[in-house]
Amino acid sequence: HTVAGMYGIALGALGMLGTLTMGLAIDVYGPISDNAGGIAEMSKLGAEVRRKTDALDAAGNTTAAIGKGFAIGSAALVSLALFGAFTVRAKIVSVDILDPWTFTGLLYGAMMPYAFSA
Repeated sequence: HTVAGMYGIALGALGMLGTLTMGLAIDVYGPISDNAGGIAEMSKLGAEVRRKTDALDAAGNTTAAIGKGFAIGSAALVSLALFGAFTVRAKIVSVDILDPWTFTGLLYGAMMPYAFSA
């Protein structure tokens, strides 16, 4: 942030979003391997097959967790870059988080995605 300012933060967010296709592919691996384990269990296959599908399921859970970390990190950087762009465009010099109106707007804005997606 001290070297490139908001531009550097935006570039960092784009760098994380650049790996989105790989992240989505990794995130999809978890449910597929979980379904393979369920099919093996319902088919009453041997213990050897179930052991292999359990190992695949553990790897799928790990890759899903990694994918979620990338998604959360890039979303945080993008929101920070968008907020920085808004403050520049609106010519806002400083933001006082302890101001009751600012804090209320922050809480309200954080609740809006949940209101629309519920």
